[in-house]
Amino acid sequence: MKSCIIILVFLCACVSCQIADRRTTSDVHVKQDGRHQPEYYGYEQHCPDAEDIAPCVCTYESFSLELRCSRVESEEQLKQIFKADFPFKNFTHFYFEDNNNIKVLEAGVFNGIGFENIHIYYNDLEVIELQALDSCYETTTDLYLYYNKITSFPFDELSQFSKLSNFALTGNSLSVIPADAFHGLTALEYLDIGGNNADIVGTFQDLPNYYHTCPVH
Repeated sequence: MKSCIIILVFLCACVSCQIADRRTTSDVHVKQDGRHQPEYYGYEQHCPDAEDIAPCVCTYESFSLELRCSRVESEEQLKQIFKADFPFKNFTHFYFEDNNNIKVLEAGVFNGIGFENIHIYYNDLEVIELQALDSCYETTTDLYLYYNKITSFPFDELSQFSKLSNFALTGNSLSVIPADAFHGLTALEYLDIGGNNADIVGTFQDLPNYYHTCPVH
């Protein structure tokens, strides 16, 4: 009889431990400093802590991981945001729109974070430095830079974008666009460089999938 009781107590203790372990696994959403992280209850957390990347906003829904940074106030703040702890290094979308504060997208600003689709629209952005997009060489398929004030773009690094299929620099302030910079972009299908009043230097070659260009106006 005593043996039965001992076995029963042991089994109950094991069950209690398993329940506690499951509870611990699913409830880990509070950091040691007391700040709450998004509750994911058994699912992997995709976004950084919201307080660490504000005013940028990260969302994850239907397998789409997006980052919106339109309210950033300075180049230094943008760099600091990307020093946060990012659980995932590859995002589906990056949005930066209607911002009058950022004039220069600085080299290495994304600090190793890559994006498949980059949407930079209607800003006062003037300069994109060499290697500003270096973390996106192997991830970006769509790079849209519509209606900014860009006078300087790192055309020399375009050939390193191995997956780039759609590229737009429409409505900026470029004076020269070196067509030779597009050589070797084997995935490029669509190119829009209209609205710059720029001289095109060189020829478009080595673009096996390329089918459409919106020309300079």
